[in-house]
Amino acid sequence: MFKKIKSAIEWRLERAGHIRLKLYWNIKRFFDFSTKVNVNNISIIVVGRNDNYGGDFRKRLQTTLDWNISNLPESELIYIEWNKIKDRDSDTEWISERYNNSRCFIVSEEIHKKICKNPQIPMMEYFAKNMGIRRAKYNWILLINADVFLDPITVKRMNKLNINTIYGTHYINIDWDRMPINYNHINKKNIRKTSFSTNKNLSSVVGNLILTHKNNWLKAKGYDESLRDVRSGVDNDGLKQLLSLGLKTMVLGNHFHLDHPEASTTSGYNPTHGNINVLKNRKYPYKNADNWGLANYKELQIKERIWQIEEI
Repeated sequence: MFKKIKSAIEWRLERAGHIRLKLYWNIKRFFDFSTKVNVNNISIIVVGRNDNYGGDFRKRLQTTLDWNISNLPESELIYIEWNKIKDRDSDTEWISERYNNSRCFIVSEEIHKKICKNPQIPMMEYFAKNMGIRRAKYNWILLINADVFLDPITVKRMNKLNINTIYGTHYINIDWDRMPINYNHINKKNIRKTSFSTNKNLSSVVGNLILTHKNNWLKAKGYDESLRDVRSGVDNDGLKQLLSLGLKTMVLGNHFHLDHPEASTTSGYNPTHGNINVLKNRKYPYKNADNWGLANYKELQIKERIWQIEEI
């Protein structure tokens, strides 16, 4: 009985905390009088691997890309397939055919092994995102996960943005029916499994989505490429690097996450997270080499809108 009462109290306190955070961001956005510019185009950067991560990976990826690309302002899609499995079909094939605004880059297993210092980590997600940042042709960069789609209100608020701000979103996890995204997925409350409001520095959501001006990433020189033995926590590490530039933070609205088995793993040891101890007692800003983002690798075009990354 005591445990049930304790759980009920903890749930109510947690819910009250999320309500307070949402109110905080609503007030902050209402009183945001910073200078904003029109956003006419966005570079969308998505990273993946042809290993069917979480099950139905290809289906989830296509579903979120269809929605996000059709709703965002004029955009380009940069898709990085990292550590491609040689005997499986590449997702870059159907992506390049389906989206005329796409550019796909394949990073081989050989390059992955030279960069990654932990054999239990299958994908160097933040090296891949750095690649996309360096190759983006538009001024605004949206780093978004393969199973995340945007609320229309969030998209509407992207029309005018402040150059010196990092933008995030609140998190809503839904029980997806494997159908194309429509307004039922946004409005139906009974398919929402979990949700939370982002905290005051965005650290609770930047692994799913982060939006800022390209110049900010260029000044920061991307995510830290000395981190070759860890995957978990690198998203927050990059956020702290951006914050060290004196940038502000703002929440635009909600994003939705398509639930899958791996997403339910919120605690416990996971060997693919790598050595998280290297992120303790960090100092900012860190400094990447000038060739960060695999800028010293060549791009060999192998098909229309598909390039293979190769060492020079």
